[in-house]
Amino acid sequence: MLAAATCAAAGASAQTVSAYKANVIDQANAVSYALPRTVLRVELTAQRTIVRSGPYARFAQRYLGVIAPLADKELYAITDARMTYCEEADPAQVYVLNNPGSIDGTVYTITPEGAVAVSPGGSQPARFAAAACGIAAPTADAITPISNILSDTSFVKVPINKKKIAESSLEEMAADAANTIFLLRKRKMELVTGEAGENVFGAGLEAALRTLTTLEEEYLALFMGKQAVQTVTRTYDVIPEAGKNNLIVCRFSPTAGLLADNDLSGQPIVLEITPEQKADAIALPRKAPREAKGTIYYRVADIARCRLVIGKNLLLDERVPVYQFGQVAEMPVPTAKK
Repeated sequence: MLAAATCAAAGASAQTVSAYKANVIDQANAVSYALPRTVLRVELTAQRTIVRSGPYARFAQRYLGVIAPLADKELYAITDARMTYCEEADPAQVYVLNNPGSIDGTVYTITPEGAVAVSPGGSQPARFAAAACGIAAPTADAITPISNILSDTSFVKVPINKKKIAESSLEEMAADAANTIFLLRKRKMELVTGEAGENVFGAGLEAALRTLTTLEEEYLALFMGKQAVQTVTRTYDVIPEAGKNNLIVCRFSPTAGLLADNDLSGQPIVLEITPEQKADAIALPRKAPREAKGTIYYRVADIARCRLVIGKNLLLDERVPVYQFGQVAEMPVPTAKK
């Protein structure tokens, strides 16, 4: 790749500048450069809901009048989708440039990605601004508990009479727990209305209500179970190819979340790329004879509409410049004379 940032005038006499596609350098005074390609970076966020059923779940409707989950389960839902793009050197578009030191003036610059940026007008490079590609930093999964999930023993946080457990059936214990819930609610009402706790007021009243509420939630968990929500974010790099308009980014399952693109247990998340085919009008072909004594190749990106879909659901819709759907053009460059 080119090591210098710019090619400038040099040499005592005019020399021919020529660029051609090749996989070897066959001249001493020559350098190689690559044209850029676009990499689409898709970021998907899924919400994972973890449900753990309570030991008295099947008695919730009978004693509390509510329906509780009867089995442990995990559910996933896609909550956000975003897409950015970056550039990197295209290994399929490597060119050799002979006599680069004889070019009169600055006509191209070398990007941090190893690709060449050409300035046909001699001012700004003829390329779209984009971030350099790199390895995306892993995103930690964030857990937001709705109610704490530790283990099955987390349900046993309420006072238990061990002798009563040995003598009572599961339904009898459920009935006792339900009665305790109603008793706790009654005590809270009495504190609020002043029927109980004559000397309990101010911060003391607030602390008492908070303690009763905590106890009520623990008893309710024996029926309703516990939940936690986990946010999972994954990033996928997609390299478009000319002629391939539908690319599978990954797969998704409501019970397993975001999966690899080859995991057939999930539904494919597809990136639909539709070029607008406007690059042909930008990179017009040159007609002979050429006035300049040298040429250089550069790449013009085409704008493509990118739609991320899963089934019939649209996750995002963006317009992005994609070099792979554009044109490789030839630009004349003046050579230095003395």
